[in-house]
Amino acid sequence: MIRVLIIEDDVRIAEINRRLVEKVAGYTVVGIATDEKQAKEQLHFLRPDLVLLDIYFPDMSGLDFLRYLKQSERSIDVIMITAAKDMKSVRASIQNGVFDFIMKPVIYERMLETLQKYKQFQHDMQMLSQCNSNVSQQQIDALMRGRIELTMKESYYPKGIDKLTLDKVLTYVRILDEGLSAERLGQNIGISRSTARRYLEYLVSEGALRADVQYGSVGRPERMYHII
Repeated sequence: MIRVLIIEDDVRIAEINRRLVEKVAGYTVVGIATDEKQAKEQLHFLRPDLVLLDIYFPDMSGLDFLRYLKQSERSIDVIMITAAKDMKSVRASIQNGVFDFIMKPVIYERMLETLQKYKQFQHDMQMLSQCNSNVSQQQIDALMRGRIELTMKESYYPKGIDKLTLDKVLTYVRILDEGLSAERLGQNIGISRSTARRYLEYLVSEGALRADVQYGSVGRPERMYHII
């Protein structure tokens, strides 16, 4: 579960944000802080993974608190949720490493989008951390930019492409730093070679992968798939 701390001085808005977050699978809100003292105490004792942070408080600046958080708790990520619209606040938030910047009033679809992206980001970080070797530039690019991301709605998937299986395929290919065969993909995620090839070819058609032919030691050609 991704543990979330909400730092917001308006209790009503904080409660709304809590309900929005907990509608998303894989998230739990571990605390709500309404002032600087509560925020620092809960940050220290609750050790959240993610903080939802406002900018305007009666007793502090959310931007100053962001700097404090990044200096003292480097592993905690932050999403700014604020009514601030000035470029100075946006720039300062980005320079201090926020994952996202969402303006009030919060639109649920926008919040859902960033929470899903953050969950995928955390998953990819965990997968890469389990690698025995150093990461490649290609893996870092995929992590930072989210280059494999299908925006099509499920109803537009062609016949033979199931969303759940496609998600498994995407999760696997996101961290690749070498060519992938249909046989290898099938073995690793538990599907047949022909099914694996169908999904890989679909990703080629969507521009997420490219395919080329590789010849083995006995001359047998095999299609290999690479992240673009």
